[in-house]
Amino acid sequence: MKRGSSIGAALALALTGVLFTSTAAQAGWSRVPGGLRLDGEVKAIDYGAFLHHFEDAMLTEPGYAPIAIWLAGSGGDESAAIRIAEILATAQDHGVRLATVMAQGHACDGACAILFLLGDEQIASASGTGLIPRQ
Repeated sequence: MKRGSSIGAALALALTGVLFTSTAAQAGWSRVPGGLRLDGEVKAIDYGAFLHHFEDAMLTEPGYAPIAIWLAGSGGDESAAIRIAEILATAQDHGVRLATVMAQGHACDGACAILFLLGDEQIASASGTGLIPRQ
């Protein structure tokens, strides 16, 4: 089952003023089975790649399953993380469930923590990160 067109409309609004270049898909965000993955820090330059891969995940992943957001890095640009968090929160308001996953061996603080804490389901690696678990 495909996700609703209202989510696509919300993403289209977010794309206003964003120019996609051929390098956008090669940024820190990549599409993986079940969702998308960020390798490295959250960066403003990677925003276009995030939008591209998140929209693809919403259109192709089963509607009954959460979209996984794999975080394999730490920190970064907090204003970029807030911009991404606004898109994720809008999707959640339209029924999209998110599972944020911290890859084993990675810490998650600052900008990364902003994204991690948005997950409807949060999965942290067994290595320990110092994050406060969701109550």
